[in-house]
Amino acid sequence: MPASIYSDNIREQKTPPRPPEKPQLLSEKNLNFLETLKTSYPEFTFKPGRKFLFRPRKSIFYIESDENFRLLLLHELAHALLGHFSFDKSLERLQIERDAWEKTRELCETHSIPFSEEFANSELDTYRDWVHQKTLCPSCGLTCLEVNSESLYCPFCQKYQRKA
Repeated sequence: MPASIYSDNIREQKTPPRPPEKPQLLSEKNLNFLETLKTSYPEFTFKPGRKFLFRPRKSIFYIESDENFRLLLLHELAHALLGHFSFDKSLERLQIERDAWEKTRELCETHSIPFSEEFANSELDTYRDWVHQKTLCPSCGLTCLEVNSESLYCPFCQKYQRKA
């Protein structure tokens, strides 16, 4: 008789162990909101994850304990509804994020969720900082122009640089 994959001792355990009960981290309000979104947008799958994230074409991940749960969940839904699947240039990424926050504002109105301009701008600032860092000239440190997804042009050095 082959050994069980669940125990070294066959007599001890012949059935798989039950997974430990996971404590519910979502408040009742957030859980109800999530269920509303699942019903309203059945074409998307909503799953707990390590961060808020839209994965094309159909999956939206969320962090169960985040204090901005509803706003961030609507933001990822906005990416999904807008069809944000890819970008080539860093500035396109910033535009995608800006568009998603505008759509989030609309979704907040639709679902009677307060929209926080301050929070949205704070989130956009992280992408602005990211774009700035991605476009710095490795030679002189000034901001370059993005030529395409792989190269930058530094007007000061008058050189093309490969993106890091």
